[in-house]
Amino acid sequence: MERDGPLDTRVKDIIQSKDILIGDGDDVLTTPPSARVYECIDRMVASDVGSIVGIFTERDYMRNIVLEGRTSKTTEVREVMQSDVATVHSDKPLAACLHLMTELRCRHLPVVDDQEELIGIVSIGDGVKEIVGRAQQETARLRRYVTGVYPV
Repeated sequence: MERDGPLDTRVKDIIQSKDILIGDGDDVLTTPPSARVYECIDRMVASDVGSIVGIFTERDYMRNIVLEGRTSKTTEVREVMQSDVATVHSDKPLAACLHLMTELRCRHLPVVDDQEELIGIVSIGDGVKEIVGRAQQETARLRRYVTGVYPV
């Protein structure tokens, strides 16, 4: 069944496109609350991601470490990580996720299954990538249609 547009894409489609298997939360970067912030930042940089599920983000680092004059080598991540984290289920539409991220002013949402187990993470960047990719596909399809190149 073809969807109407990129905003109808489900979170599970985004996770699968990131080569993360549904039900395999081992591919999501996580940390114990006792880890030092420095360790988390090191792991985030090594994995080229903007958050680590606890949830601790680049923004948390800037606000709670740098601006408060703390040191990342001695501060435990539990002291500065977000404690009340919004999650989404894998069948949630992308549009709803982007709306929630905008409302909460966050860039990452952990994805959980029906048992509330972590199975992935979706970012605002994932949403933008999906929208741009679908727009490019549609543009190419319309160009083929207008120029008479078939099949569309």
